[in-house]
Amino acid sequence: MNERVTWQLYNGAALDYDEYRPRYPHTVFDILTDYHSALAPLRAAADVGAGTGIFSRQLMASVPSIERLTCIEPNCDMAAVAKERSATFRGLDVLAGFAEMLPLPNHSCELVTAATAANWFDRPLFYQEAARVLKPSGTLLLLQNKHRHEESAFLDDFASLQERYIPGFRRDHYSDFWGGYGKADFEAELRSRHDLLAVKRYKLEWRQRTSAEQFRGYCQSGHLKTAIARSGAATIAKELDALLDRYQDASGYVTVDWLTDLVLSRAPPERQ
Repeated sequence: MNERVTWQLYNGAALDYDEYRPRYPHTVFDILTDYHSALAPLRAAADVGAGTGIFSRQLMASVPSIERLTCIEPNCDMAAVAKERSATFRGLDVLAGFAEMLPLPNHSCELVTAATAANWFDRPLFYQEAARVLKPSGTLLLLQNKHRHEESAFLDDFASLQERYIPGFRRDHYSDFWGGYGKADFEAELRSRHDLLAVKRYKLEWRQRTSAEQFRGYCQSGHLKTAIARSGAATIAKELDALLDRYQDASGYVTVDWLTDLVLSRAPPERQ
């Protein structure tokens, strides 16, 4: 199984995905702007594995210098929602494509991003492609929203639920290109390369208060689809209800502790 297969797990989940998946803290864009500030303005960008365009729309709204943003997404359902929800953003286009074979010309972007998506990629091939399409000194931004389960009894129990019902799932592991679960150490991977330089990492901690119903929607957006397919919707709903009953407050809300993990790197200033 590879990315072309695993992305199909999101078939039929695009609307829930766009509705319930978390957004990204505005500090992400401050960090990006500071990192790239001494270089050519960010005019052309590509968001790879863009899903329904959640990060793409935040990026265009938060970095006014971007004139053209290409969302690259292999899943037809996700791409269709991205096109619909992004129609008012001038200069934002959605293309079908894969991270390992980007449908973009050489040296065409000042910025390439992947937001809670690079875990799905064959990353050595993706890094090679990112380096190809980046202009000299162009920026690669990888970011990942992660649960801080080690600091939250609720999220620790949610991780245990997934470990019980999703074959191969382990906390701090992510769905990967091969159809299993693996570590995703973007920083170490990029530091080992010669075509992407100046690696920096930032960790942003934040908290989301969300209703129990919204958290159920988040789970239905793809997070527990494998568990439902294996054990049945009724079984997973019962487990999830019991979890939420233990942790929701009197108003029916739970607190989700997030870590947004950012890794930035840069193409060499001159091509060899």
